[in-house]
Amino acid sequence: MTGNNTQKWYNSWFGTPYYDLLYGHRDEQEASAFVATLITYLHPNTTATILDAACGKGRHAILLADKGFTVTGIDLSAKNIREAQAFENEHLSFFKHDMRQIFRIGYFDLICNFYTSFGYFDDPKDDVACLKAFAAGLKPGGKLVIDFLNIYHILQHLIEDESRTIDGIRFTISKSYSNGFLHKKITISDNGNFSEYHEKVRALELKQFERYLMEAGLHLENIFGDYRLSPFEKSSSDRLILIARK
Repeated sequence: MTGNNTQKWYNSWFGTPYYDLLYGHRDEQEASAFVATLITYLHPNTTATILDAACGKGRHAILLADKGFTVTGIDLSAKNIREAQAFENEHLSFFKHDMRQIFRIGYFDLICNFYTSFGYFDDPKDDVACLKAFAAGLKPGGKLVIDFLNIYHILQHLIEDESRTIDGIRFTISKSYSNGFLHKKITISDNGNFSEYHEKVRALELKQFERYLMEAGLHLENIFGDYRLSPFEKSSSDRLILIARK
């Protein structure tokens, strides 16, 4: 078994039980607090329509819908969407969709892209296509939130090799930076069976985001450095959280 198609790594890796096991530690309390802080800051109308782009299994979308907003989640993984659809209700729906393509035109008050779900593609034109699709989906004056990693901080503190065992399964993780991308190779040992997967994320700096947003017709309004929405500090912030307006 192998999932080493690095060109489209997101097709082979997302939705696997190993992905769920490796990242099952994600802090639900942190996600809930971030959504609450974000909504307090943005203060959308109670009738707002929200898109969670690259929603995974919908944890952020569910949190937003629980606050009474009408929320749609889209993701490229059919497996993730099937699992997320179990939580659908009158305020919450999920669809398999490529975020490079327009989903609905002029429909959303707010579009969110959480937890470094951007910069996956080999061609930077695809990143711009995502932003243009988001812009097309927003109502005039609508807001876009991109929650990305802070590349400056990541490269300063890059742990190149680590291993961990979860439920008897051994994960060996190698990280590197080359050709403008952060690479992660995940080798898995499961009861004598070995498999290998890759993650590849474009190491986008703030200036690149600014250029991309301008090209998409979006205006950058604010920049934050963590989930508490503290000011962005290039050398020390964990995240690069962008708020843009159509």
